Amino acid sequence: MKVTLKALRANFNLNQHEMARIVGISKRTWQNYEQGKTVPSTAVLRNIEKYFNVSYDELIFCSGKQFSRNKDPVIHHIES
Repeated sequence: MKVTLKALRANFNLNQHEMARIVGISKRTWQNYEQGKTVPSTAVLRNIEKYFNVSYDELIFCSGKQFSRNKDPVIHHIES
């Protein structure tokens, strides 16, 4: 999953701080996800799904290579 989360962030040209803010967590928590030290909670995964218009299966089971900057995120406020 760490590869997928990093690819998602990179493909939307976001830094770790921006990504953490979008999904409602700290930058350090996001870094731990990308490093494989911890895994996102269900609530965080849902926020990622909603904001970036991706499915749970894409986040969990793929390498992240198919994420495209052409795929527009759903822009709305994510509740913490």
